[in-house]
Amino acid sequence: MSTLAEKTLGRCRIVYLAGTNADWGGASRVLFNTLRALDRQRFEPVVLLSRPGPGIAVLDALGIAHQVWRPVPDLAQGAVGYLSGVARAMRMLRALRADLLHVNFDYWRPAEVLAARLLGIPIVTHFHVVVPAAGPFLKFSSAIAAVSAFVVASSRCAGRRTEVIPNTVPLDRFDRAVSLRAELGLDESLVVVSFVGQIREEKGIDAFLRLARAIESASVRFLIAGECRDPSRYAGAYDCDRLQREIGDDERIIYLGYRRDVENVFRTTDILVVPSRWGEPFGLINIEAGAAGIPVVATRDGGIPEVVRDNETGLLVEVGDEEGLVAAVRRLIESPELRSRLGRRARQVVEADFTSAPVRKLESLYLDLLGR
Repeated sequence: MSTLAEKTLGRCRIVYLAGTNADWGGASRVLFNTLRALDRQRFEPVVLLSRPGPGIAVLDALGIAHQVWRPVPDLAQGAVGYLSGVARAMRMLRALRADLLHVNFDYWRPAEVLAARLLGIPIVTHFHVVVPAAGPFLKFSSAIAAVSAFVVASSRCAGRRTEVIPNTVPLDRFDRAVSLRAELGLDESLVVVSFVGQIREEKGIDAFLRLARAIESASVRFLIAGECRDPSRYAGAYDCDRLQREIGDDERIIYLGYRRDVENVFRTTDILVVPSRWGEPFGLINIEAGAAGIPVVATRDGGIPEVVRDNETGLLVEVGDEEGLVAAVRRLIESPELRSRLGRRARQVVEADFTSAPVRKLESLYLDLLGR
């Protein structure tokens, strides 16, 4: 564990149960973005990681205390081991002098939640996705922080207090981005239309490929950035072979693979397409595009309309309306002025609504639960 200083008088120590190995999935990115913006004069964060991962170096650079905390075996694996785990979790929370436990994932019966409950420590549960069935321990939560009103309306919240706290994005990451056009051999005159995310049908990769084929212009290039996965493990996932087969011999479509430097992909992009169809809880990629100052063409799926403002920061079409999707992308290809206007406004909205504002709202929730 990194060095944990003595608790500072007047500051609240928030223990974050990350539920991740810090592999930079959406929930991990949101947690780290929140920690970057947290008011360290009022709050002392401690992050519990499920195992070592890339986030440790980031937390060290931020000066945030952390430790690897292996998940306690579930109750179904045996009552004796589980109760022992609850006792171990209680000792851990006491040792950390936790004022509040923030659980960064949905759960069933985690021993850490029961331990916090027994110690009288308030619990905030973060809903990053729709939770259709409330676990039995959700009733111990003091409040649920949900990423969108759509998530609240579509989830079973066990009668708990709910607060809509949108995701956040760090602007400096996107301000430092560099274009990949030279690396990819793309002339500045080309219009680049991109898909960024999991290469899965629910994310609309098939719709994006059909869109690329429908737009036959030689002055347009289509970038795909994301991870191909095993379709036997992930429903609707594309493996690399399937993706390459569907790209075929269209040299205008370029697969970049999984990129950690997504900000550079955005800097290379003129139009981002988000054709989700699975009930997108929020769509972090939409505000990342806004931070980069580029417009989005997206479906009215799940929480996306809470993030993308039609004809103001991007263009929205109905889920499944592929003709409308193609028409919206063509409209932006043909109008550099419209792209520029929407992109500028997207950046303004992100600055106002999706940087520090959600973190301040989360901090207010913490203080309210702590009676401060």
